[in-house]
Amino acid sequence: MENITIGYVLHILRAVLFGVAVGYSMSFFFRYFKPITENLLGGKRINVDLWWWSGIAISVMLGILAMLILL
Repeated sequence: MENITIGYVLHILRAVLFGVAVGYSMSFFFRYFKPITENLLGGKRINVDLWWWSGIAISVMLGILAMLILL
């Protein structure tokens, strides 16, 4: 227990919070990028469920990646 210092705990907490912030901001990016993507595809409609879950999955993966970069 003596190897765990307050600095190490704060470092892990900072990395986790940064990962959550990156994932949350990317989810908003994907939410508002859908109409732009549909216009670029020539007006084809994208399935909302597919767009939602793929955006969530990518946001979670990028958040975890950002967290691991800080560790």
